[in-house]
Amino acid sequence: MFRFLWGTLFILSGFLSANSDPVIWSGIGYFVDADKISSKYPNISSLEKDLDLAKLLSEEFSENEKIIIGGSGNKSSDEGLNSILLAITSEKVFSNYRGKSPLDGTPLCYRTYLLGSQVVLYSLNDKKILKAFPSTMKRVFIDDDEEKLCNYSSKKPEIHAARFADILWGTDISKDISSIKLNDLFLSSNISSEGMLREQINNIINLENIYSKGNQPIGVRSIVLTDYAKNQLAGNSDFPAHQDYISSKSSPGKEFREWLGSEFSKWLSQDLKISIVPFYEGEGLTLKIGTTFSNSAEALNLKKPELSFGFDYAVRGYRKVNGEEQDTFQDSLWFVYSGIKFGVVLGEEPDDFKVLATIPFNQTTAKQYLKSDIINDWEEFDETAKRGMRELSRNLIKQNSKWVKKSSEISSKEFRNFAKTILNKVDYEK
Repeated sequence: MFRFLWGTLFILSGFLSANSDPVIWSGIGYFVDADKISSKYPNISSLEKDLDLAKLLSEEFSENEKIIIGGSGNKSSDEGLNSILLAITSEKVFSNYRGKSPLDGTPLCYRTYLLGSQVVLYSLNDKKILKAFPSTMKRVFIDDDEEKLCNYSSKKPEIHAARFADILWGTDISKDISSIKLNDLFLSSNISSEGMLREQINNIINLENIYSKGNQPIGVRSIVLTDYAKNQLAGNSDFPAHQDYISSKSSPGKEFREWLGSEFSKWLSQDLKISIVPFYEGEGLTLKIGTTFSNSAEALNLKKPELSFGFDYAVRGYRKVNGEEQDTFQDSLWFVYSGIKFGVVLGEEPDDFKVLATIPFNQTTAKQYLKSDIINDWEEFDETAKRGMRELSRNLIKQNSKWVKKSSEISSKEFRNFAKTILNKVDYEK
């Protein structure tokens, strides 16, 4: 569920007469049950207040003719307008002790920071979600904490918050944090194009408004892990467990599937130039999202659209091959075996799907590194999987004969025909 925190927002007088098809900027929200924002999103909810993110974003959009600055008290639904918000969907920190550096014996505590968000366009009249633009970013910070201190609680809260601010801003400011206040360092003037904020600000500015009538939602319907891949992720096969996603507190693969779904949605949306309804773990296709405004007793139920067409993404397994060892270097190859299905969504059950295209494929990463380097195979696999998604979405539009021959597990003719089917159904325009 969502709960929204709204900044001080205002309506631009006379705006409606100047723009016949605007959207209302509503604010920042969270995927969360009511009253659980601070426990599930302690860092982002703190940053929202300390850095006044609502005000910063409102100022970004205040001179845009397509965007009305609104709020929970806004009555513009009478005008039949749509609303847009930035929803925070995930905030995670994973700590992983990797022993001591072979160079100087320094303890190596790797902390991975994962942040997910979505730009959501929804109808104020029927409360349907019309578009969603997901973004997921990870950053790894290496600390010199001993094994017993390689956990979340051993770091001060302001350090964690600053690192998430770095993900939002696309900076490396957090490494210089001491007694300086965050709001003196993270300013609107230094938001980088590498950060999540700029990416989502651009998505909002470039968004094309649509309406419920005649809209055919397209989304990532499911993320599938084969039993073989699950065993590998859980550390029951060739590799140790994936430290970033497998823990005793969560079902195996749940967070991993959510990350894969967000990444796959992102590349499909970016390359096919269409809105993609992202994957939601464990939720039906007609999900109702309860919303509570912090400055009002008003409740809003947003409804996830019923998909017309859907993509299924599957991870089939992983493989690593080491080349011949040299005196100081090692060559390695990392393989990720995946596949997609595209088709007509007939209902909410897994089998309620008419498959129109099936494309199995694999992606490879080659790397030479010092034998003294500490290599995390799962980091290499994750990057390889992301690159595979990106290459697949690009090759749906324009086939790269080398990639199709090397990575696709079907013939070039079949790939070309399936790509044509997908592009026709999603109304891709060059």
